[in-house]
Amino acid sequence: MNKKVICDMIEIKGSFTRHELVQKIINIFIDTEYKERGRGTQFRYPVENLSSNAQGSLIETKLFILRPGGLQKWNFDFKVDVTPEMGLERGRHKDIASDLSDKKNEDPEKFKQLMQLIDELSSCSETDVDKLLIKYPNLQASFQSGGKIETLLKVLKWMFIMEDIVYWNYDGRLKLHNFLKEI
Repeated sequence: MNKKVICDMIEIKGSFTRHELVQKIINIFIDTEYKERGRGTQFRYPVENLSSNAQGSLIETKLFILRPGGLQKWNFDFKVDVTPEMGLERGRHKDIASDLSDKKNEDPEKFKQLMQLIDELSSCSETDVDKLLIKYPNLQASFQSGGKIETLLKVLKWMFIMEDIVYWNYDGRLKLHNFLKEI
């Protein structure tokens, strides 16, 4: 029997160390899930507001993370719930890399700005994507291919956090970041 639990919003904004981020997220998981555990239980956490334009009006949707993440490790893993309408296919590392490659081919100069934002997200110097996008107000409209920049960055933010949790004793986010820098 599968049981789905909708959880409160997790908000991560500001500057953190990798240690602080991991500790904060894991403590939220522990505080939320200790009453509802058991095989077949899935937790769905909203983590980001995503804006989209539909028929001329601004609609806000949410990005979710799911626990457990299906890695069969049964630790604190999670999955970033990327849906097809986000324009990032299934949200796997290779899907993100493909989207970035398309954007690089579309506008190499604007792509450099995008990679600067990804570098900032990876370094944890600022985790609020909306705040980061203020630095490059025209970046959102610079690319027609793939996912929206806002969505891409918010998905990457949570992929970086996931990598830190799953691979705490190893490279964590660094491995994903280096993979993306090779594009």
